[in-house]
Amino acid sequence: MLSEHLQRFNEALEAFQNKFPRDSWSQEFKTDLVNDFSFYSSRIEDSRLEYGDTIRFLNDELVNKENLTSLLQISNHKEVLKEIIDRYDHFEISEKTIKSIHKNLMGNELSWNGDFKPELVGNYRNYQVIGYRMPFFPNREYNPHYNLEIIMASHLEFFQRAFNRVDNSSDETHLITALAYFHNKFLNDIHPFADGNGRVCRIIMGTIMMKAGCPPVFAQILDNSDMEKYINTIIQCEDENSDEPFVKFLANGMSDYLEQKSAKVR
Repeated sequence: MLSEHLQRFNEALEAFQNKFPRDSWSQEFKTDLVNDFSFYSSRIEDSRLEYGDTIRFLNDELVNKENLTSLLQISNHKEVLKEIIDRYDHFEISEKTIKSIHKNLMGNELSWNGDFKPELVGNYRNYQVIGYRMPFFPNREYNPHYNLEIIMASHLEFFQRAFNRVDNSSDETHLITALAYFHNKFLNDIHPFADGNGRVCRIIMGTIMMKAGCPPVFAQILDNSDMEKYINTIIQCEDENSDEPFVKFLANGMSDYLEQKSAKVR
């Protein structure tokens, strides 16, 4: 029997698919999905972003550009996501595709939150990094840099297997379960790049959703309280050595979005 939150997601997805079959998506509708996904993905890491102004900027409307760097970062995120989901049926997760996404996303100095390292664009980091979480949580030390090639190569098979066996009729093989596993392992354990790991991770997640018959959607991260809930859920996964808290977070957050979309008059 499916968990309640995964059953809710299945029902929300089915209602969305019935109301908005993919072959009837207009360019405007698809752009709205990509814009929203790009905002929620970027808002996790950039508290300066405001939903209304960001969406208007992504739609080429005039806005107050006080946060121009932030807006340009999310615009780049949108373009990389749009390009890759436009050819989602040819997408296969591999080192080549992961590094290519990073190269396209992080090739501009403005895309980096830290010091720009052009030699590491599209390449794994060559130094140790720590996720700084003090004073509220202990810092997180990610996998060592000196064996990232081996670590990534060894985990790719597990990622591929999880995505290839997606079947939304059981908790173990559910799309959300596979996405949560990939997210937590790639982002919060391996953390292969010097910068841009979260954005790369979520762009891959959006593309996998498309392959699995789901639109690219994410839990709605609109303000700092939403961002804190996301981070707290990740910490809970680490404390419990389980992906289940993030499965529940994603399932309910994505269901909220799908239900809201389906409730709107077309």
